[in-house]
Amino acid sequence: MLTINNCWQVSDLPLQYQNKTIDTMKTTNETFEPVIKLLEELKTKIDNVQSPKRYYRNKHLKMYFGLSDNTILSYRDKNLLPFTKIGDIYYYPIAEIESILVQNSNFDLMNNRFNQSA
Repeated sequence: MLTINNCWQVSDLPLQYQNKTIDTMKTTNETFEPVIKLLEELKTKIDNVQSPKRYYRNKHLKMYFGLSDNTILSYRDKNLLPFTKIGDIYYYPIAEIESILVQNSNFDLMNNRFNQSA
């Protein structure tokens, strides 16, 4: 919540300005309180955002593409699947996997079929 630094007290002001000052402070708080709440929510969301991944692991290939362990192993052995190995963990570059998917797709062929039949 928005607070005013207590370097001076409202009671230090002449009586005629005290109520006006208190009203102004309340209005300021009411005005900025929703903004501050939104900023706090935004900060929480930003703090929880993870940096984008640059590599898949075996579990991602299985989950996203439905590949089995044997298929992944076979693709690696045939150099169809680019990878980096660190220790016992294999990492697959996302950009390269996406490029392979585009290169091996028939999207252009399908788009031409759809355009011709329309």
